[in-house]
Amino acid sequence: MWTADWWWKIQESLPDGSTVVPVILGSDKTMLSILSGDKSAWPVYLSIGNLSKAKRRSVKSNGLILIGLLPRCPNGPNTHTIKIAYQESMAIKLRPLEEPVQSGIKVVCADGRTHHAYPWIASFLADYPEQCNITGIKYGWCPHCEIDPDDMPGFNCRPR
Repeated sequence: MWTADWWWKIQESLPDGSTVVPVILGSDKTMLSILSGDKSAWPVYLSIGNLSKAKRRSVKSNGLILIGLLPRCPNGPNTHTIKIAYQESMAIKLRPLEEPVQSGIKVVCADGRTHHAYPWIASFLADYPEQCNITGIKYGWCPHCEIDPDDMPGFNCRPR
């Protein structure tokens, strides 16, 4: 993440003395009930790219925090309704970042100094079903390109 060109481009666009705080989000449907297997939830986790990979992955460092659980729609609603509920729930969870993205926030860093930080959503880690919900694509289609599902086996897709 630290070698990405996008990070440098954003950093150059910020006021002097400011820093980018790359926000990393992740979600994966989790089964809550081992015996019956019918209870599930979608936890959403947040971390920041300024932490080293070792810190982010360490259980003791609190480098990954749970920001909430997405609602699980009961059986019955169509796929489109489920995707809209997923996207609306994510918008509510991320609403606290709207103002800091625009104006920045004061953050005391590990060096003890206060910096003006700008959070920026850098990545969303998700498996294929979550990618379908995030992007709003039909299940079975590629979330990166416009190839027909019948042509996908062995095809090396390129992002749109």
